[in-house]
Amino acid sequence: MSKQHKIKELMDRNCIDGAIISSPENFHYITGFASHQHTVSRQPSFSSVVMVADNSVKTHVIVMDFEVMTLQEKMPDFIVKKYDTWVGIRQWDEIAHAITRDQSNIVETSMDILMKTINELNLANKTIGIELDFLPLTYYNTLRESLPEAKFVNISDLFILSRSVKTVEEIELFKKLTCSLDEALTHASQWVKAGISEQQVAQEFRKHVMASGFCAPSSWSTFSTGINSSRLSLPSDRIIQDGDVFKFDGGVNAEFDFYTTDTARSWIVGEGHPALLALKNRLYEGQRRMIKAAKPGLPINELFHIGFDYVKEKYNSYRRGHLGHSISMGPQTAELPCISPNETRPLEAGMVLCVEVPCYIHGKGGFNIEDMILITEDGCQLLTYRTPHYL
Repeated sequence: MSKQHKIKELMDRNCIDGAIISSPENFHYITGFASHQHTVSRQPSFSSVVMVADNSVKTHVIVMDFEVMTLQEKMPDFIVKKYDTWVGIRQWDEIAHAITRDQSNIVETSMDILMKTINELNLANKTIGIELDFLPLTYYNTLRESLPEAKFVNISDLFILSRSVKTVEEIELFKKLTCSLDEALTHASQWVKAGISEQQVAQEFRKHVMASGFCAPSSWSTFSTGINSSRLSLPSDRIIQDGDVFKFDGGVNAEFDFYTTDTARSWIVGEGHPALLALKNRLYEGQRRMIKAAKPGLPINELFHIGFDYVKEKYNSYRRGHLGHSISMGPQTAELPCISPNETRPLEAGMVLCVEVPCYIHGKGGFNIEDMILITEDGCQLLTYRTPHYL
C-alpha cells in the first residue's frame, strides 16, 4: 500500500484526479501482484487499475473472469471486478443440475467495465492520468472517444519517479535478487578459462540461477569474449583463449514480480596485454571512487564526474553518456535517473543504482565494471559484492 500512496501523493501534487494504470509492471507496482494473461500478452485490455488521488477511496482492479477469484484472494484491500471472456466460467449448479442462470447473452468487455468504473468514481469529466509511454494508439483513441470530457495527461514519468526510491519491501527483494545473481556469477566465474566456450560459462550461470528456485536469468544477459566483448553479443560457441577479455553483463529477473538486476564483470584471461590491464585498473578504480562517494544529497552529475574525470585524466579519448542508472521493474533495464553530466537531482536514501564505468575498443574487446548499490541514510551499501572483479 505504501507504493500506492506514493503515486497518489504525486497525483495530488500534479492536480490529477484519477488514473488508469495499464502496464503489467505498474499494475504490479500498485497492487503487489501480477495478472497472468496481462503479463503474457502485454495488452492493456486484459487488466487495469483505476484509482483516485483520495486515499480514503479504494482502488478498483479490473481483470478477466478466469482469474478474478485468484486476485480477489490476493487483493483484499482492493475492489476487484471481472469482465467476460471467451473462457466461459460457469456456476456449479449450471453444470450439476442443468440450471441456466443467464440467457441474456450480454457480454461485458474490459472497456465496458472500465467505463462503468470511471463513471462510478466521478472521473468522466476530470483530469485522468494514463500511461502514454505504454498504451497502443488504438487504445488511447478509444479512451478519448469514450470519455470526450476528460482531460488525459501522461503519468508514465510519475511512476519512474516513484520507482526510483524503493520501499523497505523492495529493498529486501533487491537484496535477495542480487544475492542469487552474485552466487550464480561467482560459480560461473570458475569456468572462465582458456579452452571453455562462452556457451559453457553461460549454461553454468543459468543452471545455478534456476536452481535457486527464486528467479530466472534475464534474457538479455551477455557472455562474450575476445572481440565479441566490445559489442552486445549473446553467448556463442567461441572458445576462450589466453589473453582474452571475458565480459558478463546482465542479471536475474523476479519473473512475475518483474524486478530485475544489472551488473557486469570483465575478466582478463591468463596473460593479457599490459595496456588492457592498465585500462581495466583505471576503470575499476574510477568506479570504486564513485561508490565510496555515493551518499544522500550528492548531486548525481557530481557522482558522474568523480568516475568520468578520473578515467579521462589518463585516457583523453574516453567518452560516455552516463556511468550508471536507476533500476526497478522494467521492461527496460536502465531507468531514470541516469548517472549523467546533466542530472542534477541529488541522491536519496532508498535509491538502488547500477554504477558502471565501461570502455569498449573496436575489434579488440572491452570492459564494463558495474555493480548495484543501495543509497543508505549516510552512504551506500554495495549489493553485488560477492563476485570478484579479478580472477
